Amino acid sequence: MKNIYSYIGGMLLVTAMAFSITSCSPDDFVTPNEAGIPVASTYESAIKIDVDQTTNWVTFSFNGQQGVTPVWIFDGKTYSSSFSMKKYYRKSGDYSVDVKISNANGISDGTISKTFHVDKTIMNGFGGFVYDSEFNMWPTATVDAPTFYYAPGWSQIENPKYSLEGGTYTVTLPEATGETWQAQMAMVTNISTETTKNYDFSVILTASVSHPSVTVKLVDSTNDGVYYFEEKNVKLEANEPLCFWKSDMPGIDIAKLKLVFDFGGNAAGTEMTIENIVLKDHANDDGTKVPEIDTTPEPTWVAVDSGDNLWNGATFVNKFFYANSDWSPRPNPELVEDGRSYSLTFSQSTAEAWQNQFSFETNLTSDTETLYDFHVVLNSSADIKNVTVKLVQTNEIGEDGNEIKHDGNFFFDKKVDLVADVEQAVWTASVKAPEAMHAISLVFDFGGNPDNTSVTIKDIILQKHKD
Repeated sequence: MKNIYSYIGGMLLVTAMAFSITSCSPDDFVTPNEAGIPVASTYESAIKIDVDQTTNWVTFSFNGQQGVTPVWIFDGKTYSSSFSMKKYYRKSGDYSVDVKISNANGISDGTISKTFHVDKTIMNGFGGFVYDSEFNMWPTATVDAPTFYYAPGWSQIENPKYSLEGGTYTVTLPEATGETWQAQMAMVTNISTETTKNYDFSVILTASVSHPSVTVKLVDSTNDGVYYFEEKNVKLEANEPLCFWKSDMPGIDIAKLKLVFDFGGNAAGTEMTIENIVLKDHANDDGTKVPEIDTTPEPTWVAVDSGDNLWNGATFVNKFFYANSDWSPRPNPELVEDGRSYSLTFSQSTAEAWQNQFSFETNLTSDTETLYDFHVVLNSSADIKNVTVKLVQTNEIGEDGNEIKHDGNFFFDKKVDLVADVEQAVWTASVKAPEAMHAISLVFDFGGNPDNTSVTIKDIILQKHKD
């Protein structure tokens, strides 16, 4: 059952429930009114939180008496009623969870609050060069305290507050700015570079509120016109760490480098985190493998509801494979279709890839010459790593009654990380089928999802390639 394109079809099963209690049967509960509503504080010692600091997965477990169930609440939202579950945290920091206790009489008025700490940030994608490498010049350099120019509407106001801890800067921007260079932060160093060498640079940036275009500039502290780069279009999603990096930059003779950030265009109340700053001689190998850069330009997309969107003319059947950790099938997840949007609710977690498959088996066909562009937008209520999106030839039943698999004949097979409540556009351009396809399937796999996860799939576009 672990092959990369295998699923079991079935009728759609719609189950409406606020949350699913799977660890107790109704017979386990004390008769109503015998025990009354539970007192939350009684069960504080039954709650255990284990943080795996190597993977950033946190295990939450409840070891309570018979007849009671935990209700785990994250960020004010009921998340799960499981006795044991896992949740992934990408970014380092302090976190909390609230727990209420439920029995046959209802849910406790009181709440147990627990805090825990995640040591390090794990990146969605490339995480930059090695910060604590002996080759990183930044940690041993003399770096002056940051200077600021903070001027909403070009009227300068009090500098933003900042902190520096363990090489990480946290800057709070209380007022919104509207244009580039209205929220500058600069650090002058004693780092020198020279033309006889090439250099690598990386930094991890996080914004508490989405920011459309942060500027990063590495420049001569005495001459703003002499610089390694001036990148003005670093787009940050809320609470999603992003690595900005450059590799193998030709050296410049500079006696004292200055690192400049500009957060102009920020929303009011934005908190910026700047961490893991690395500058090193490119000749010194710290073991980092830089990713290949996809230079394919994004195509011009037809409208989702356009006749040029081939998906609009397709008919399809939705199929599922939703399995327990032992790969035994469970009931299909809830699916709600709203126009061109498809919402799935996964009441129970899955442990591995390909344990939570959802597909569109279409009547679309393809030759081996036509180039296509594809686009879809995904949104998940919880973090899910390594989600698969695959456009592939549909399996078929042969004359002997056995299934003929076409796993290897696909347009693309992408893996993406979904961040809770952040829309993720997935696209590819100018792809063609290796072999002719009698029918095309769009396959998703959300294996590894937490309990009570909702995923929305929308804005599907399949078009003949457009520059």
